[in-house]
Amino acid sequence: MQETRQPYSRRDVLLQQMGISQWQLVRPEALKGAMNITVAEPIRLIIISQQNLLQQPVVQDVLRSLNLDSEQVLNITFEQLAYLQVNHKVSYWLLSQNTLENDRTLPLPQPLNVWQSGDLEEFKQHPQAKRQLWQTIQQSPSINAE
Repeated sequence: MQETRQPYSRRDVLLQQMGISQWQLVRPEALKGAMNITVAEPIRLIIISQQNLLQQPVVQDVLRSLNLDSEQVLNITFEQLAYLQVNHKVSYWLLSQNTLENDRTLPLPQPLNVWQSGDLEEFKQHPQAKRQLWQTIQQSPSINAE
């Protein structure tokens, strides 16, 4: 952080007159939870998507089929992936239409499985996308194996 020097608004002037220092973040992304996301040991699946999908019924169905509850799943964005610290094997589910975005994420830290599908809307509307994910999951090592 660095201290702001020049008052720009009436509020800034008032705060300066009251002797209150203002600070400006050099890296504001640090407060968005983007720095050092440590993956806890109970986490078995990391869902990477542009929005939080944990409450979506179709995602809940996938979690039930994997015998996972919400405490065993972490949902992050593609941008947060760079800050992920994983010390145990986990499975990843990438949901994005953008293949460049998916390719940019590889290699993933400590992968047990890597499953890819289109974004949530495509996944919900296309039975073939669901079928392909189920087949991939069935052919993958068990997510709950210790």
